[in-house]
Amino acid sequence: MPFYPSIGVGGHCIPVDPSYLSYAAEISGVEANFINLSNKINLSMPKWVTTIIQKKFGGNLKGKRIQIAGIAYKPNVPDLRESSALLLIKELESTGASVLWFDELVIEYNGNKSVPLDPTIDLGLIVSPHDGMNFSVWKKAGIKVLDLSADSKNYGWPKFL
Repeated sequence: MPFYPSIGVGGHCIPVDPSYLSYAAEISGVEANFINLSNKINLSMPKWVTTIIQKKFGGNLKGKRIQIAGIAYKPNVPDLRESSALLLIKELESTGASVLWFDELVIEYNGNKSVPLDPTIDLGLIVSPHDGMNFSVWKKAGIKVLDLSADSKNYGWPKFL
């Protein structure tokens, strides 16, 4: 069974429970170096991905319109707890990019609403694609897309990570 890296780990338990274990180990006098390093790497992925995207655009994302497909922590759930996509949005916005998102299971987040896939964006990012997502709008428009999803499904673009 193939596994693909993504922009981080999300959910209400998988990224949080190891931190509890690390804390318990620490108060018992044991260092949980592997857990701590894994957490550090997972939390740094959105910034690392943003840096790579900046390089692909000549170092500047100011004014670029970027749309994320799927902001839930994993496909086919509406749960946003610990979603790496939310960290990616913050990182991209900090560079001056205008970030839109589409998620058919998350209608509103942080005062913003999901918008249909846009054929006029500069870059599309597939993060947590739900089974019902149809990327034909991007395909027909020839949108440059980076598939950051952690699944093995081929959405028509090569895996980025």
